[in-house]
Amino acid sequence: MQTFSALLAVGALVGATVLLVGLVFRPAGLVDVVTLVRSSAARFVLLLAGASMLGSLYFSEVAHYAPCKLCWYQRICMYSIAIVSLVAVAKREQAARVRVLAPYVLALSVTGLVVSTYHYLLEWFPQLESNVCSIDVPCTTVWFRKLGFLTLPGMAWIAFAGITLVMISVLTSPSHDATVDNHPGGN
Repeated sequence: MQTFSALLAVGALVGATVLLVGLVFRPAGLVDVVTLVRSSAARFVLLLAGASMLGSLYFSEVAHYAPCKLCWYQRICMYSIAIVSLVAVAKREQAARVRVLAPYVLALSVTGLVVSTYHYLLEWFPQLESNVCSIDVPCTTVWFRKLGFLTLPGMAWIAFAGITLVMISVLTSPSHDATVDNHPGGN
């Protein structure tokens, strides 16, 4: 499961990198990719957040890796994003309506990104520990490291970065139908 999760994270990292290049440099070959991400943003976010949520539950409940405080903070953000995106997908929300949710999802993903960055740094540099975590479940514990760099907080960072980029792509897209944004009953 560790290797499988690491491979999923690498796939998400490649996808996020392609999206970042498409958003920043706008090469002709990636215009369709950015358009696809924007039109299916809720599905992509659900895929990232849902897989992350299921993975974290597996590692804590099946593999018995005890989550530290920083893990819990990341889970609060990720699980909230998973629920919001699940509702958006279940309601078949249109791109313009996902745009309304984007600032909230973005706030959660950026918060999770900051926490996972700090947590990942703590794994590599334990001397940075600032007594955030308890002694019985330290934040410096590395349950596994795959491919030389992927740990649980590192994989969470990739998911949060991917979600952040998807939401940025939604917020930077031109608004096609202002009536959908302004009227709750619009499609």
